[in-house]
Amino acid sequence: MVRAVIFIWFFVFPLLLIGQSYIKIEPVSFNTPDYSDIAPAYYYKGGVFYTSNVKTTAIESKKTTENEYFYNVYYYSTDKSQKILIDSMLKKINTTFHDGPMVAYGDTFIVSQNFYIKGGKKHKAPVGIFFYDFSSNKETPVYKPFPYNNTSYRVGHPCISSDGKYLFFSSNIPGGYGGFDIYVSEKKDTTWDVPKNLGSKINSSADEITPFVISNRLYFASNRDSAKKFDIFFSENEQNQWLPAQALPEPFSSPSNDFGFICDASYEQGFFVSDRKKTDDIYRFYSTLPTFEQCDTMVEKVLCFHFIDETSQYIDTLPVIYEWDFGDSVKVQAWEADHCYNDYGTYFVRLVMIDTIADEIHEVANYTLDVERVVQPYITISDTIRVNQPVIFDSKDSYFPNGTIEQFVWIFNDGYKHVGNTCERVFKKPGKYWVRLGYVARDETKNTIKKCSILEFDVY
Repeated sequence: MVRAVIFIWFFVFPLLLIGQSYIKIEPVSFNTPDYSDIAPAYYYKGGVFYTSNVKTTAIESKKTTENEYFYNVYYYSTDKSQKILIDSMLKKINTTFHDGPMVAYGDTFIVSQNFYIKGGKKHKAPVGIFFYDFSSNKETPVYKPFPYNNTSYRVGHPCISSDGKYLFFSSNIPGGYGGFDIYVSEKKDTTWDVPKNLGSKINSSADEITPFVISNRLYFASNRDSAKKFDIFFSENEQNQWLPAQALPEPFSSPSNDFGFICDASYEQGFFVSDRKKTDDIYRFYSTLPTFEQCDTMVEKVLCFHFIDETSQYIDTLPVIYEWDFGDSVKVQAWEADHCYNDYGTYFVRLVMIDTIADEIHEVANYTLDVERVVQPYITISDTIRVNQPVIFDSKDSYFPNGTIEQFVWIFNDGYKHVGNTCERVFKKPGKYWVRLGYVARDETKNTIKKCSILEFDVY
């Protein structure tokens, strides 16, 4: 029970966040009709690299043996001067054969490409990763192949960690778990270490492709579950161990092929690729949830108080009785007392001293106590939360006077989000968690008001 201490000096003080319905998707404006657009990758102030087999010109465009046009890397940006610069750099990378997917680390572009074979021909399977360093010269990059490229297997779909130390990629290196697996190579000084398979928590007997790493989370695509169709999966790394991968729900997953997922640090805005409209297209996704710029620590209910008179000294040898009148029809005979009010409100509190010999009553002190309800989202949960047991988070005691609360949004530190008055969770791991509860309200003048509270809790 939360309790406060009342001193006669008028001091009062207390004792002391899976559905994805809020995610919207839409095809990007730079998709090309009837061609394949894949492999989105962030670069420079909102710009996006992508790979496409769009026909360029009738003279220059070439086809594969399957009668499809070769892929090249392209750049989309609303910054025209930046696009002109990047397009000129891509001319140093794109060849007349397959180029892409590509990612960037600073001014170093890391791209999947066919090997060059003497005589101008291409081996049927030689795909590797190559580095183009433009940091010293935007016209003439320093070119380096990844040291573990091999004509006997394919190495592609590169992804670089934010610190540039880890290169993730997909490969059918012999000895893996299935067709294509996800591998990682660590950069030590200026060289790349021997690639390591990410293991059975990530890889399967099918194919794993298009890795993307952000923070401790790995996204990738796999066709392990859906009759050779790719779905998007993710895993988290805890204490240098990858947790079992889980598939993303709708709208990311569909009966079609879904792959090439990337996102920003919020995990709620990014891109992915799908052929749900027959051709491979890039889709933008974003959250429709309201944002809360500030979240304050939730103020617990304070209806219980400890009352004590510090203006006088209690002497039990005197023939007097102290009596508290709490202003709600409850009286207690004591020099100090605990009392809980049933509701918020304003109460007139008196402390009297009763002389038992003279049968006289003397007022010691009186004052007005405002037991105020805090205007805030209020989170109600069980006192004890245990793993693998359902727990209900309730917003019923949230308060917004002189208006209407229109929406509640739950945001948990493990990435789970929910919209509704209540939220049911089952936690799989013990530990410390926090939840943010935000509400969107409208006051009497129809102004929109947003408030957010945060509460920490333990799971045992």
